[in-house]
Amino acid sequence: MYACKDNDDPAPEPGNKHPYADLIVDNGVILYEPIKGNRTLSNDSVYYIDGYVFVESGELKIEAGTVIMGFENPSDVSEGNESSLIITRNATINAAGTKENPIIFTSEKDQEALGGSPNLGPSNSKLWAGLIVLGKAPVFAGGATELQIEGIPDGEARAMYGGAEAAHSSGILKYVSIRFTGAEIGPGDEIQGLTLGGVGSGTTIEDIDIFVSADDGIEIFGGTVNIKRISVAFAEDDAFDFDLGWAGFGQYLFTLQKSDNSDFVGEWDGADPDDASLYTTARIYNWTAIGQGAAGTRDAGFSAMVIRDGGALSVYNSIITDFNGKGIEIEDRGESFDSYSKYIGGENKITGNIWFGHGATSILDMVVPTSADGFTPADPTGATIGAKLTADENVFTDPQLKGISRTNGSAGLDPRPDAAAATTDLATVLAADVTKGAVQTTYKGAFDPAGTVWLADWTTLARFGYLK
Repeated sequence: MYACKDNDDPAPEPGNKHPYADLIVDNGVILYEPIKGNRTLSNDSVYYIDGYVFVESGELKIEAGTVIMGFENPSDVSEGNESSLIITRNATINAAGTKENPIIFTSEKDQEALGGSPNLGPSNSKLWAGLIVLGKAPVFAGGATELQIEGIPDGEARAMYGGAEAAHSSGILKYVSIRFTGAEIGPGDEIQGLTLGGVGSGTTIEDIDIFVSADDGIEIFGGTVNIKRISVAFAEDDAFDFDLGWAGFGQYLFTLQKSDNSDFVGEWDGADPDDASLYTTARIYNWTAIGQGAAGTRDAGFSAMVIRDGGALSVYNSIITDFNGKGIEIEDRGESFDSYSKYIGGENKITGNIWFGHGATSILDMVVPTSADGFTPADPTGATIGAKLTADENVFTDPQLKGISRTNGSAGLDPRPDAAAATTDLATVLAADVTKGAVQTTYKGAFDPAGTVWLADWTTLARFGYLK
């Protein structure tokens, strides 16, 4: 199961020395085989993930302060093999870190995680694959209610997710840092920093730090899980990607994009096919999303976020700012089940948000109308969307964040707003719109303007010197 240099762990059989055994620290343990039954990863060892490591059954407990590192090049060179920890739907994870002692998943090359100085940065993506958690909550695609998660070669039964247990628990992830991730085994077949597939509402996903990913920061495929205090910095694809009927909520979310290589701050897809009965209906509260900035290299005609494929997601009391192009596209295919029809019909709400970018001048100007061959939009200029956004108390104004910085060691990042629109206007979310478990705040964005920044001390942004 593992090779080790730790007297607390049994040594491998003679002649079975792992090929990377001489590359790890003295208290290192290499995980390269399936984990079956209960197992604890203790914080007095450093663990190395070599290839796909499936937790097939039982509870995997990870003590606070434990460091788990992924090998960039697994010793097994089979096609598609990547270093990733996969919690299957028949197992659970108990990874309860603390602010003082977070659990860190990172690259074997990350010196800071082991007490050294930062030696990696935003350009160091794809150094290992990422963390995948699978559950038994509802999903749907193409008529199937059980699916195989992306990023794993086809035909792997342990990679299946979904079911009918909405309240299913996959365990706990709390105060967990996930760094320098991303893998692609084929077009559209990737592993994100954190992937959640069919994860149920009995699961705790809170205080998660995702720093640098070659793909999305976090992608949620269906399920009912709720997420709180999630930071995604420097994802090269989308920061928050939702799909296939996710029905939970997210509150206190933070996004910081790279200026030269990022896609959407939010890519929110609904269903497969678009007219499926199960589609994404998640609610997002108190999100602060910082885009690429004025110097961003993304096409200025693109939107910062998109809702499509019949998705009906709601966004409340959030700040979407510093995008270099437009603000939002709500896909309008001229069909009764498209995202546009659901939004205009009042199925979901986008209410009380602050928008600001360098490629737009107003709420109407920031709307990207849908245009594509094969259908005729009902709102070809986006005017109806713009009018509804305005009526629902969305404003286009600079939130005056206290500091935006994408530079390691700058101590220049402070994402709390100073603008009156964020600090004196009361929250506009009605009690009826606050999902059970969410909090009805009186401020906009992920951070209380008069409070502390919850990123402080434990996240990579804090430890690498980005924060003020």
